[in-house]
Amino acid sequence: DMNFGTVDATSCALSLREALTGVFRAHPRYSHVVDGRFKGGHTTRHYGRPAQGVHAVQLEMAWRAYMDESPPYRWHEAKAQAVTPLLRALVQRMIDWRPD
Repeated sequence: DMNFGTVDATSCALSLREALTGVFRAHPRYSHVVDGRFKGGHTTRHYGRPAQGVHAVQLEMAWRAYMDESPPYRWHEAKAQAVTPLLRALVQRMIDWRPD
């Protein structure tokens, strides 16, 4: 369901990567992979400079987490509401995180 990319832990501090992975583990309803198929795109690779204090991560969500996967591919309010706590927890963890 969730593909989380950190360019093999080079676009953010390892402690941030681990903290966010912990958030995924706390929401077992959704499967997740870290640095799997989606390791991070241009923005993550270009701007992620943890040594300079700039940490970048990428999240790719499967459609099934928030919409219907068959035509006409409509937004699914109940699915979107169900995934919202996970997304809020991820954002809050990023806000609360501090480098080692």
